[in-house]
Amino acid sequence: MQQKIVKCWTGWVAVVLAGSLLVGCSRTVTWEEEVPLNTGETIWIKRSKPWVYKGGFGNPFAMSMLPTGEQTILFKYGGSEYRFTGRVDVGWIAITPDKKPVLVAIPGSYGWNYQYESAYYCVVPYYVQFFADKTGKNWTWPEKIEPWLYNLPRNLMASIPRLDEARKDRYSAKDREERDRTYHLQSPYGRQIDPLYDANGDCPKKYDPSMKPDWSKK
Repeated sequence: MQQKIVKCWTGWVAVVLAGSLLVGCSRTVTWEEEVPLNTGETIWIKRSKPWVYKGGFGNPFAMSMLPTGEQTILFKYGGSEYRFTGRVDVGWIAITPDKKPVLVAIPGSYGWNYQYESAYYCVVPYYVQFFADKTGKNWTWPEKIEPWLYNLPRNLMASIPRLDEARKDRYSAKDREERDRTYHLQSPYGRQIDPLYDANGDCPKKYDPSMKPDWSKK
């Protein structure tokens, strides 16, 4: 029994030491992208995504560097600056008829649809549209995206730069098309905004709070 206790204690010490060595072991990948807008204009945006060490499921020693779900997007338009930070895969920047920028994303990416009490379910087409306030930093969203967004092609890069590749500081629209070729074949609803995209089918109309994960443990 004493040997088992010693072994158990030794194992936990190893886990704690391993975790302490990895504290601060994170990196943020930052790059710029050329973004052609639906108005015919082109802007350059700055994006960043943190990478952190994570353990494998059931095995805390199977550590690897992985991207987090959160990203930050910085850009300027119409003389104003905008900043978006969120745990969602933004695929579109579009300009409204009254010349205001909006962001569009697929709600299920990185579990964004779980993060709010009024979960974003049973929406067709299954996209979310973000509006900025006057500061350009706080974003809200309506119950559905606006119809003028239908069929717009994705203009933000889906195949984000990785730590283990020869990365560039700037990616042109042509670079984006080349990098995202496979993604576009696998995800037609991610290639352009599909007005009929229904990711949930006959999903329940009432949100079950028990389905919401505890993000404090992520």
